[in-house]
Amino acid sequence: MDQLFKSLPDIIKAAAQSQLGILALLVVALSILGYVFFAKATVNIRVGIFVLLFGGVIVFGVAMFRASDAGPPPGSRAGAPNVGLSKEAHTLLATAASDPGGYVLYEKFGASVDLHTNGVSLLTDKFDHRAVATWESALQELVDRGLLAARGDRGEVYVITQKGYEAAASQSPTGRLP
Repeated sequence: MDQLFKSLPDIIKAAAQSQLGILALLVVALSILGYVFFAKATVNIRVGIFVLLFGGVIVFGVAMFRASDAGPPPGSRAGAPNVGLSKEAHTLLATAASDPGGYVLYEKFGASVDLHTNGVSLLTDKFDHRAVATWESALQELVDRGLLAARGDRGEVYVITQKGYEAAASQSPTGRLP
C-alpha cells in the first residue's frame, strides 16, 4: 500500500495524458469513494449509489468524447504546426529535416552544452547564456508541438517526427525537403 501512495503522483500524471486515462482514473476514484462511504449501507442504497455513479461516469465519458470529436477550437494552431514558431525553431526544424537520420542532439557536458543536427552546431557561442536559453526554448517549442520527439530519458537525443517533416516541407519555398 505504501508503494501505491509513493507512485500515485506518477500514476495520475500518466493517466492525465489521455482522455481514456482520465476516465479510468475517475472510475477507480469513484469506486474507492463509493466503497468507503457506502460499505455499511443496505443493499438497495448501495445499488442506487452504484447506478448514480455509473450513470455519471457514462455521461462524463460521452461529454468528453463529444468535445474531442468537435475538433480544435477556432483560431487554434492545430493543423498549422509551424505557424508562430520562433526564427530559431524554424532554423532547427529545417536543419533537422535535412539530417539523414533526422536526429537533433542536445549534449550536456561539464558546464557547457551543444545543440547540433545535420553536422551543424547551432550554438555558436556556448558560453552566451542568452543564446543557449534561446536555442533550448526553440528545441522545447518543437517538442511541445510534436515536431520533434525525445528519445531516451536524458533529454539529449531527439528525432524529427512525420509532423515535423511535413511542417519543414511546408515552410520550404519549394514545398519539398532538400
